[in-house]
Amino acid sequence: MPNTNALRIEDLHLSYKDLIGERFSKPKTLSFFEKQMHTPEKELLSGANMTLKNGETLCIGGPSGTGKTALLRVIAGLNRPLAGKFYYFGEYIPPERHTALEIARRQVGLVFQNGALISNLRIKDNIALPLHYHKKGTPKEIEEKVNMAMDLMRVRSEANMFPHQLSMGMQKRVAIARSWAMDPRLLLMDEPTAGLDNYNRRNLLPLIDNMRILFRTSIIIITHDLLMAKELGCNICFVYKKQITEPRPFDYWLNSDTDISRVLFRDLHRNA
Repeated sequence: MPNTNALRIEDLHLSYKDLIGERFSKPKTLSFFEKQMHTPEKELLSGANMTLKNGETLCIGGPSGTGKTALLRVIAGLNRPLAGKFYYFGEYIPPERHTALEIARRQVGLVFQNGALISNLRIKDNIALPLHYHKKGTPKEIEEKVNMAMDLMRVRSEANMFPHQLSMGMQKRVAIARSWAMDPRLLLMDEPTAGLDNYNRRNLLPLIDNMRILFRTSIIIITHDLLMAKELGCNICFVYKKQITEPRPFDYWLNSDTDISRVLFRDLHRNA
């Protein structure tokens, strides 16, 4: 029977001090002494669990400083937690192999909040760069893939421009196109609508949803934009009190009498 989960996390323990290793480097293994110095009181996440089904989109919210972006970086393999078991498409990745390269090989992509575009490369070359680096096809095949990615994110007419010539909304589309060009089975997105005006936000959300509809891409979105879950028709869960809550629809949280609803949905209740 084929595995139905894109990602499963079990018994995750995470604190800022556990985020060992710089971006794209191989995380070091914590020594026995270092592990003993950690206590539950110092942890961002303490025994948290999470599951994402194949082809599912999930938003993750929560108050600032609770470790949402840190969680995304750990899932991407950029950092290693103190403890936890990670399964990508049914495959267990042991701690010593939990690196950005190993995770990327399983077709997991990451879109940073600021886009992380290379300023002196044209848009088409920004998108093509990881394809060339990982030798994902001939020059002609890479060109075709880049054109498909630009069409999907509606940035084809900006192909020969540089990042500084684009609006923030366009830059975010390009960053998503660059990740999509690598054929991600799981796409991780950090605050994709942050800093966007309503026009660019409304244009971006259907493009994100197209990846799920057309390609069954599994998507995790870290966001403070809670309405995004309603507009994408997906579940939302929260990093709250060192746990990851069960995913629920937007309306469940909006109408529930939970601490999360009272704290995070207060303004939405006021505007309802």
